[in-house]
Amino acid sequence: MSVRAERPTSVPARPEPNRYRSDIQGLRAIASLLVASFHMWFGTVSGGVDLFFVLGGFLLATTLVGELERRGSIRAWQYVKRTATRLFPMAGLVLLVVSVVLLLTAPALSFQRNVTDVFAAATYWENWRLAGDATDYIAAGHDKSAVQHFWAMSVQGQSTLLLLGFVLLLGLIAKVGRWPVRRVATVGFVLLTAASFAYALNGVAVDPVPTYYSTWARLWEFGIGAIAALVITRIHLPKAVRAVIGSVGLLLVLTAGLLPSEWPYPGLIALYPVGGALLVLIAGASGAPTGGNRLLTWKPLVWLGGFSYGLYLWSWPILKLFVDLFPERAEPVSFFDGVILLAVSIAVAWVTSRLLKMVGRVRNPVAQVDASAPKWKPNPRLITSVTVPLVALVAFAGVQIAPQVHEDAIEAIELAPAVDNLDELSAVVAEAAAQPTVPDGTLITGAEARSEEWELDDCVSVASEDALDRCAYGSSDAEREVWLVGDSQAVTWAPGFREALGEDTRLQLMGLSMCPFTSGAALDSIDHYRETCEGHNEWVVDLAAERLPDLVVISYGAWWVGEGYEHLSDDIGVDLGRGSSDYVRELTELGVDVVWLDSVPPTQDLDECMEASTPAQAAGSCETPFGAERQLRADQLAEIMGESGATVVPTASWFCDGVLGVCPSVVAGMPVHSDPTHIGRQYSLYLSKVIGDRVLAPKGF
Repeated sequence: MSVRAERPTSVPARPEPNRYRSDIQGLRAIASLLVASFHMWFGTVSGGVDLFFVLGGFLLATTLVGELERRGSIRAWQYVKRTATRLFPMAGLVLLVVSVVLLLTAPALSFQRNVTDVFAAATYWENWRLAGDATDYIAAGHDKSAVQHFWAMSVQGQSTLLLLGFVLLLGLIAKVGRWPVRRVATVGFVLLTAASFAYALNGVAVDPVPTYYSTWARLWEFGIGAIAALVITRIHLPKAVRAVIGSVGLLLVLTAGLLPSEWPYPGLIALYPVGGALLVLIAGASGAPTGGNRLLTWKPLVWLGGFSYGLYLWSWPILKLFVDLFPERAEPVSFFDGVILLAVSIAVAWVTSRLLKMVGRVRNPVAQVDASAPKWKPNPRLITSVTVPLVALVAFAGVQIAPQVHEDAIEAIELAPAVDNLDELSAVVAEAAAQPTVPDGTLITGAEARSEEWELDDCVSVASEDALDRCAYGSSDAEREVWLVGDSQAVTWAPGFREALGEDTRLQLMGLSMCPFTSGAALDSIDHYRETCEGHNEWVVDLAAERLPDLVVISYGAWWVGEGYEHLSDDIGVDLGRGSSDYVRELTELGVDVVWLDSVPPTQDLDECMEASTPAQAAGSCETPFGAERQLRADQLAEIMGESGATVVPTASWFCDGVLGVCPSVVAGMPVHSDPTHIGRQYSLYLSKVIGDRVLAPKGF
């Protein structure tokens, strides 16, 4: 595909010099080192990815607009093929190695999540997968996917195709209007950059986590690089000026990661590293490098820049492997360990880069008859055909079998028999609180411990007609129907309710992640969620008026007092209850029975508990205090819920010992939580008889 643009008749076309800029290689090296080091030591972003995006836009505009000016057209397919040839080999090798390691070492319960991540990375949509999961990359820590960093590669690949099409369109406009290509391209990129930046600012104000991964919110960074290539770097500046702005630019680049991590990317804060990259590009464009740009031409940096792409791709999975092997040395990674990991990452990146170059050559048959011909010649098609496309194909097959693998793994878990009644449960919890259990290494937490309704059926958020059908359990001909509504807590109760109800009663999940079943002031504490949550909750009530379920069970996070909830006011329990009472009254007026089922109190970091090896360590890391403040908040909610017409079922004693004032993380040999704020599948099933006695039996089920 190509678009031919008219050349200005008064100015003859002339090729621009293809001057190699070693300072750009140095900047690439700095970007990859920043990403790797900040992941290891600081657990936050560094601005390194923003540098890659700016450089990507700079090189793309230089190549494509330059080709339009020289030839009057763009060989689009050739450009795509060259880009794939450059990017696919290393990406495919990393994905292949990571996939093999995960297949050999990861538990079967994580197979579905891992294979889906690999498939998303190999098909360049990992950014949208993470955005859909609302994964907070800045707060991700080391417990996330081994290929999560491919989100940036996904943005890069999508942006490359989008901008290629954009430049083709600009070339067509230049041809039709008989305008200079560079002038049209400059105006086009300025408009694109402004629109994308406005989108990013709005996105970080409304919902910063998915915006972080959005290609549309990142295009402005590529646009800045493109504008620099088209206009700014063509301005010749005095050597002294270039020395100053190059030094300032490098300083901005190196210190961007020290800015507060809570400032949302890619908003105004992203101007800091982007501005630094822009200054470096300007300073090195007109004349010999000087100032900060001279530092970037340092030979070791230029050498490292030659395989910086590989360093970026390898550093994260190597860090992940280290954390999995030595979890006690992971939070935080020591300076010494970090240096070793960085050295290993550099070595692996260099070796694999050399290996791919060797594999990417084939013997030249012409050399047999022509001694002057090279014995070896590049064979890029060989590499691209067996890396990313092959991984994507295999991962796709894995995705198809993943649900069955996950289901088999869940069924293979040995479950403790359900506790018979509340008195027995209270005794078991009291024993676990008095004598904290030392985990034996077989306990499962995290995504693998979540319910199948969450992990397999994707019912953590039910907000459409399709989801309603998918997230309904029991006989479709059942005469009675029970609903679970609330935030993500609702889906965690599903295993216990399904077991207690059996197949004769239909269980309908109706929760929406991050949305308690309330309205008004309480939702103001969750930033932008008010409109979304209130809209969903009103939809639930309207649907109840149509279907008239026999019982609606409300359960949501009480936004407990404690770490992570300091920003919430002391009377949040009252606000939550008041907002819920309106919905409760609407439901009861319809003749629907309503139960308020309190949620599990949050616990400490489960990783510390799972790593405890002595009773003393278990006592310190496998128990969470349950003080008067937490009880007060639960009591506030219960009182208002009861006054509004709901039957209140308190659950503190299901998880905590009131005498000792602690909540054990391990009860009856199983983890209570799947993560610090949700019940695990095993414990939900363990409570099934208690659910039947305390929630369902009083309502005639």
